[in-house]
Amino acid sequence: MIRKLPVLIAVILLGASLLYGAVPQSAFLPTDQVRPGMVGVGRTVFNGTAIEEFKATILGTLRNVVGPGRDLIVAKLEGGPLASTGVIAGMSGSPVYVDGKLIGAVSYSLGSFPKEPFAGITPIGEMIDAVDTSGPRPGNPGLMLPATPTATQVFAMIHSLLDGSTRPIGDQSRGFADPASLASLVPGLRPIAAGVVLSGVDPSLNSQLRGAFEAPDGAVVDEAQARAAATPSSPLRPGDPFGIALVRGDLEMGATGTITYVNGNRVYGFGHPFLNLGPTSIVMTRADVVGVLPSLESSMKIATLGAVIGTMTQDRAVAVGGTMGQPPRELTLNIKLTSARAPDRQFKILVLQDQLLTPLFSFVSVLNAVAAYERQAGILTLHASGSISFGADGQVGFDDVFTGDNAAALVAALVAGPVSAAETNEFKTVVPESVDMTIRASEEQESATIERVWLDTTRPKFGATHQLQVLLRDFRGGTETLTIPITMPAQASGPLTLLVSDGPTLAALEQRELRPAKPSSVESVLSQLNQARHGNRVYATLLRPSSGTAVGGDNLPSLPASAQSIFDADKSVASTSISRSVIATWDRTVTRAVRGSRELTITLTSAR
Repeated sequence: MIRKLPVLIAVILLGASLLYGAVPQSAFLPTDQVRPGMVGVGRTVFNGTAIEEFKATILGTLRNVVGPGRDLIVAKLEGGPLASTGVIAGMSGSPVYVDGKLIGAVSYSLGSFPKEPFAGITPIGEMIDAVDTSGPRPGNPGLMLPATPTATQVFAMIHSLLDGSTRPIGDQSRGFADPASLASLVPGLRPIAAGVVLSGVDPSLNSQLRGAFEAPDGAVVDEAQARAAATPSSPLRPGDPFGIALVRGDLEMGATGTITYVNGNRVYGFGHPFLNLGPTSIVMTRADVVGVLPSLESSMKIATLGAVIGTMTQDRAVAVGGTMGQPPRELTLNIKLTSARAPDRQFKILVLQDQLLTPLFSFVSVLNAVAAYERQAGILTLHASGSISFGADGQVGFDDVFTGDNAAALVAALVAGPVSAAETNEFKTVVPESVDMTIRASEEQESATIERVWLDTTRPKFGATHQLQVLLRDFRGGTETLTIPITMPAQASGPLTLLVSDGPTLAALEQRELRPAKPSSVESVLSQLNQARHGNRVYATLLRPSSGTAVGGDNLPSLPASAQSIFDADKSVASTSISRSVIATWDRTVTRAVRGSRELTITLTSAR
């Protein structure tokens, strides 16, 4: 019985390792045991679903080349189409085995326009360590969008985020192992590009997105043109293609690569970062390989996104990793586009949930829906209304009109701006769940300018309600007079200013002079977003002179000189001088975009 005890313990430990997905180390060959001259076998899919083998002759190991303690095995690849294509974009993660043991993933190309396919192989031990020892993503301030972002700004932000995973490694020739001749290759060391997939993208935006993804001509697959047969629902294998979906539905953006290792429901791939975001929650899919496109610049697998299989949970310097099963939450965009000249159109788009990327790709999704069906030059007016749901935390509504060359970008900002502001709040994690949006397009100039304003009396009285008249003139010269009832304060000394303006003018005044209170909770963040100024409103704002200081967003008018001097002297307190404060604000909604502003100076009198 005693002799059988060690065997029993071994069986129990083996069962526990299988139950909890422990990595069987005997299946790996450590990097320090990899020697020049060894011949390995790599596995990847070049066409369809069949995994094919290629030869990998080990040349040596570069030490500390990707980072401190990050090594790279260098090998010459042979077999399949590699002789004519070189290292292929989309084969990142292709596993390489020596004597039946996994050494790592094909992940880097070397040199520019090489005559032979040399590749860097990321050691599997580093990949597993990076993915398995990483925790969940903490809350962070994210990337705050400008108040009114342009398409150029958003594409530049996307490019700056994607750029980090595609830069070549600098010259770090010290510390590598033999052969010494490999030192000259280090400056040309570059992560093998993922196969970028763009589907449903309007041609006017395609080149900008292509530039943001740093993809040359021919290196982006239009999924609508290259849809392959559905991948069978067989178990995932090392060497199978897989995808990462940033946007799905009527617009698809993502990337494809190759699976290196599968352990239970855990999946490891790429051998280099995707976006290097750290902990992530991005949809992971199967991928379908249509074929290989040879190119002197960058050969690539033509691949498309397939069925959803789980969640990519880690995006690290040496690997991406995920779990098969339930996909992550996504932001659902329901967009209805209406026009008098064409039938209504409905779009459903799913955008990844990420503090950095959700606002950016939400912007692109709305912009693309408009660009695909509306004119890109000439007169265009867009009426947009709807709401953004943040689940139990509340919602933000919007209703606005934009006209001119930047109308589509301003409509897209109606979604991206509040999403960005809510996700970057300092109080708690807020997740946007859905957007319901209706956009009405018109190929007419639907705008008006505030030309003149006046009251129905020359002697406005304390506490009385007077009629404010606002003359609007459209671009063809037609006029319209609006009437806005305004009630004067019961008490107010000295002359007052009645500002009649468009939304952007009032918003700029509030930020510059009136200093709105700083939000103190998520509820107040959403409340301020719901109170945002709109372009299809005429605002009447009654102001009074009020010297004082704004501290932490709170206005402190008419401070004693002694108190004012304390704030002026204390540099640790964020304070700003103010010259005016708001007594009351009224507004009137119109059916077009309003521009301009006018001011009236009034002095109130008693009723007698």
